[in-house]
Amino acid sequence: MTETLLGFILERLDQIENPVFLHRELERFPDEDLRALQSEGILRETSKATEIPRPAHLPAGGDLIVRQSSKGLFGVADEDDYFDPVPLTDDDVRQYEVSLAKLAARTRRDNGINGTGCAIHNGLIPLGQKAIEGMGTVDVFLSLPNEDEATFLSRCQRLERSSGSAKVVLLTPRGVSVSPEGRRILDSSGVLVAFLMVAAANRTLALDWDRVVVRPGIGLATEYPKDKCIFQKQGKTWLVVYDGTPRSVRDSVGMTYICRLLQSSGQDIHAATLRGVGFGKDNTIVLGTAGEVIDDQARREYKERLDEIEEELAEAEDNNDLARKESLNKERIMLSEE
Repeated sequence: MTETLLGFILERLDQIENPVFLHRELERFPDEDLRALQSEGILRETSKATEIPRPAHLPAGGDLIVRQSSKGLFGVADEDDYFDPVPLTDDDVRQYEVSLAKLAARTRRDNGINGTGCAIHNGLIPLGQKAIEGMGTVDVFLSLPNEDEATFLSRCQRLERSSGSAKVVLLTPRGVSVSPEGRRILDSSGVLVAFLMVAAANRTLALDWDRVVVRPGIGLATEYPKDKCIFQKQGKTWLVVYDGTPRSVRDSVGMTYICRLLQSSGQDIHAATLRGVGFGKDNTIVLGTAGEVIDDQARREYKERLDEIEEELAEAEDNNDLARKESLNKERIMLSEE
């Protein structure tokens, strides 16, 4: 999946409450993307940086403290070292902040959500309501940032208690790593989770709402356009639509793996990481759960991989490859725990 400036900003917002972006770290994205987000007010220039990582176009060294003099901008590597200042440009110290109000407004506009304002309630931003054909109205919230499982699940439970009978959709920039118990809590809360990063890859925040919500009455008799593709968890089954043809597939560990691969199109995923998906050990929520107990096929695969690891460890020992040994030992511990 190609990284875009919009996706990069969302990822940082998912990690830090009030991130600041240096101009130099945004230079790898097209100029028109930066100008577009500035014109919308989503990115706005703020005060110049007073300390920066040494810019890549300069010789290697430590971080720089920025100093303004009558002769221009300079950076020094230490408070006491003024004898070898590094010349800087405005672009080296230019930085931007994110307007959550403008980001919320863009999310509403792209998704047809009726709402205003940007009040933040312990990490939850109420975006408003969206009318879904055949379902009625759903309440939509944005969760920022999502530091850990406990914080995220706490927000889901708050929404469950406050929403009454209304269906709630919670938007997050990326997936959130949750344990099997966490997924049970998420399922029981009835909160639907959708990720903005997939849309951001296309420089938009417009979600495919057919994939977000399960509409009453949708079944295999529904006609889908030829170009429609869906891979969606629906309780204990998955709705799979390809080339306009729908199928209902029983939930399994394998379907969870496929879901993770589809969410990471174009990215390399190690086999051990993929095995961890069903147990909350990657960075993506899979709505619902295939259960804590691994099936016989998965158990056989784990044992085969453990046997392979022993052979590879012996080879790494012979080659004195310490990095490889450490990686293999971590994978062995993880598989043994499963």
